[in-house]
Amino acid sequence: MNKFDSSGLALRVAKTCAGDVKLAYSGRGLYALTLPGLQPAGSRVIGAEDPPWLQKLALDLAAYFRGEAVQFSCPLDESGYPPFVLKVLRETAKIPYGHRTSYGELAAQVGSPRAARAVGQAMARNRTPVIIPCHRVLCSDGSLGGFGSGLPWKERLLGLEGIQWEVKRCK
Repeated sequence: MNKFDSSGLALRVAKTCAGDVKLAYSGRGLYALTLPGLQPAGSRVIGAEDPPWLQKLALDLAAYFRGEAVQFSCPLDESGYPPFVLKVLRETAKIPYGHRTSYGELAAQVGSPRAARAVGQAMARNRTPVIIPCHRVLCSDGSLGGFGSGLPWKERLLGLEGIQWEVKRCK
């Protein structure tokens, strides 16, 4: 029996104290992650037939949501990302637990110092929040900016990691 659906993705659920995290993966790696409360039902819990990296990811996610500093190391399926988005997401993945950067600083790190807005747009395309920690990217004034899973989740993830932010919006 094929474990992948018609899109070529297998759907599984990782149980955490924050709720069920939905994971979609292909033969290349993790394709998408959906935070608790934001996904439809219908995925199976990760089992022994799934890849070992997926089982480790489920354990790492559970530890992360308990407040433990976790360095995620699962393979990612980066298919479909344009080159600039991929460059931004790979740089974002290097931001350590408990640290933050700004859209402008990240733009400079990828060699496009005047492209803070383009970096924000790249963040919006991140299919794997938490694994690629786009929640650690804030506005230059310390305010939150945006987050594809919603600002309440961004606040929760930052708080979980002890990261401070300003309560105001980007201009």
